[in-house]
Amino acid sequence: MKKIKIVKGKTLKKQCDGLWSKLVKLRAGNKSELSGKTENLHSHHIVGKPGYRLRYELENGICLTGGEHFFGVHNQGRQKDYEKRIREVKGQDIYERLELLLHEKSKSLALIKIYLEQELKKYDT
Repeated sequence: MKKIKIVKGKTLKKQCDGLWSKLVKLRAGNKSELSGKTENLHSHHIVGKPGYRLRYELENGICLTGGEHFFGVHNQGRQKDYEKRIREVKGQDIYERLELLLHEKSKSLALIKIYLEQELKKYDT
């Protein structure tokens, strides 16, 4: 039987952030979902991350290059164009689905970490 190590606070959050980011990239085939490029990849939250429910929701992630991330979605002058492109790639109803999830109660970080680790195992060969 595997021993479970209890991790708390900032360390647990950092581990969950890393798992979420890795999973978003894996689900995208390790390439930008907008340009198809494979270098300098970032995982971006499509909608804000006010609580754990959306912060660690895999559907709330899109894989982008660093340039697309910082100079596109986080650039006020280009933000609307990138939001439109994300809607094209992810589907028109992505923002509505994520808005509904915003109102769901969050699970504990420990449970979220277990979920993310289980999802990651799907990619291990």
